[in-house]
Amino acid sequence: MATLHGHLFGAYGLFWNRALVDWRPGSGSAAWQLLGHQHKKAPALRACDFRKANGVYVLYDDFGPRYSGLARGSGGLGARLRTHHTKPPRDIGWSRFSWFSFDDIVDDPKHYGWERVTRRSKPGPTDPETSIREIEALLIALMGTTQNKMRFQKAHEWKQLSSDDAQRIEDRETVDPTLFTFRRSD
Repeated sequence: MATLHGHLFGAYGLFWNRALVDWRPGSGSAAWQLLGHQHKKAPALRACDFRKANGVYVLYDDFGPRYSGLARGSGGLGARLRTHHTKPPRDIGWSRFSWFSFDDIVDDPKHYGWERVTRRSKPGPTDPETSIREIEALLIALMGTTQNKMRFQKAHEWKQLSSDDAQRIEDRETVDPTLFTFRRSD
């Protein structure tokens, strides 16, 4: 029997700040974004909007994890997180969140400097060993254990990109500025 290769997670973000997301509703060119980035300077700088990604997430208050959930369907992580922002679950007062996407992240050839979420119909296929390693990597990331060095099979960490950071990137034109939808203050 051939060994299956694959992965559960395609990308993740750790301890993003709730206050740095512009949660204002909008659609079309005014739609809000859940922006992440990798690297800091062109040409390696990459940006991605994770609103539509399917996955799991954890909400944190000042003392630790307070709520976790599953994001699936057309709204993805963005819809679930925005719902928690507008209608907080059980008044937990969360200030940070981590997310783990089941979907893959691929280069967007139409827009320089951008990557995009590509939906997978299911996480995998993976063999039992890979699944166990991916779950271990998830637990290590969530718990922040320093003795473990387990890595995800494919997923890379994305750092949070605030609207202010996005405006600075747009000004330098290191990524295609047409995909940013933040509201300018001018």
